[in-house]
Amino acid sequence: MLIRESSYALSERPTRPRMYTFSSWSNNSMFLLPPRDVDRTLTPVYNISTALNLNPFVPLSYVTTVKRGFDEEGNLVGEFELAIMHSRAIVRIGNHSTRMSNILKKDGYSPRKFLWQYGDIELRWDCRTTLDDGSPMCICSDNRSHQIASFVPPPLDASPPLPAATLTVFPDGHELFDHILLSALVVERKITLSF
Repeated sequence: MLIRESSYALSERPTRPRMYTFSSWSNNSMFLLPPRDVDRTLTPVYNISTALNLNPFVPLSYVTTVKRGFDEEGNLVGEFELAIMHSRAIVRIGNHSTRMSNILKKDGYSPRKFLWQYGDIELRWDCRTTLDDGSPMCICSDNRSHQIASFVPPPLDASPPLPAATLTVFPDGHELFDHILLSALVVERKITLSF
């Protein structure tokens, strides 16, 4: 099953980039909030939760789940599992599960460039830029090398309170929103684990 559009998608394609903000809800979950000028109520577009997998038959790992909407009852977009001290990595998109290595690959020689391929979807993430506050800036391009999103997570070594992470999605990226979000979270986790 290929995920093409988020159910959030407005009836019209946006004419300019939109910046979405990650907002913590609890110790293990957060929301992705739309820009205030699009939704004054800031109704969450996605619910993102993380859980520790303590299955004794697999290495200790974290499972991150992404669902549409504001609660656990939303439609599943996907989830990924990354082991803490082991190479185990699984991605589930809709009803399809596979090894992460089948979808995410390093792009070139840099440890901060990634290629996300799922079906006919191809996203390239370049996270080599660091902003003045130490935050990495990841640029997402499509298979034609057009920028379709940017992701700025908080800096790993900053003192609290950390700035909110943001995901800016360009008009051409909205049809791939689910993949952009899921791949941004995977890329960030991969970079964090290699830090």
